[in-house]
Amino acid sequence: MKRSGDLCKIDNLGRIVIPVRLRRKFDLKSGDTLEVFTEENNIILQRYIPSCVFCGNEDNLSPFDEKYICSQCIQKISAL
Repeated sequence: MKRSGDLCKIDNLGRIVIPVRLRRKFDLKSGDTLEVFTEENNIILQRYIPSCVFCGNEDNLSPFDEKYICSQCIQKISAL
């Protein structure tokens, strides 16, 4: 893992501020959603990209109960 040279402190609510240099580099805007993963002793932040809960497709999504379903899976479900 490459070090960026930036340090962030955790506040009393558990929040950190992502340095502006990294927000610009990864085009992160206020309101963007990030996923949090762990790998061994590391915490990994990754831009959240919604995908179909059934097949993983990222195109033609419709929201359903805080999840997403693609148009192909909607058609398959409708045919049942």
